Amino acid sequence: MKSNRVQSKAATPAEFNPNVFRRMLEEKRQDLLVALGVKFDTIARAGRVAEEDQAQMSHDEFISLSRNKQDYQALKLVDEALDRIAAGDYGVCQRCEEPISPRRLEVLPWAKYCVRCQDRIAARADHQEDDAHVLANVW
Repeated sequence: MKSNRVQSKAATPAEFNPNVFRRMLEEKRQDLLVALGVKFDTIARAGRVAEEDQAQMSHDEFISLSRNKQDYQALKLVDEALDRIAAGDYGVCQRCEEPISPRRLEVLPWAKYCVRCQDRIAARADHQEDDAHVLANVW
């Protein structure tokens, strides 16, 4: 019922077509899966290396694993967005339940929040990070 109420406040069908966003998300999902597979294969094929090359290989592996983490996080966001499309809740801010701008979804189709709520969440996270930094310096 909630999604029907919010869906009626959403953008007009000409501006907001979940199928367009579904295709965008499915393409992004495929790109991420391919990228993750390539990165894994590259690390696996490295095998044994000379002792003098181990530092560089360790650094490269660290960078690759960091990128994998980012790709897995992006994949999770994409999958969640696809789930919201299936549930009929796509395009609705998960915080304030207002429609997310179609322009925002065109740029970031896996967005969970409208711009206003995302800004508030980011500001709170920055504030908490600042507090943690201050506490770390005190100890």
